[in-house]
Amino acid sequence: MFGGHQQQQHKPAGGMGQWQAHSDAVPCSTYLCPDTLVCVSQPSDCPCPDVQDVKCLIPDAQDEGASTIVCVRGQDECADVVRLSHKI
Repeated sequence: MFGGHQQQQHKPAGGMGQWQAHSDAVPCSTYLCPDTLVCVSQPSDCPCPDVQDVKCLIPDAQDEGASTIVCVRGQDECADVVRLSHKI
């Protein structure tokens, strides 16, 4: 509509039961990303659901080596997310 391309979510519209059946059909022996159904070795390797987003890893303050993934738009947005996460 506005000239941009948006990637659709991979979760079927029929509810959690249909999404579960769809995700069960995807072969993955490690970790299956819930939003994109991409098979990766660990949760932090999951891609953002929209191709326009940038993946920011926010280090966990209590569990060294762990992080939270936040998907944002724009290259400089990760710095803002990290800065805001320290204020919490």
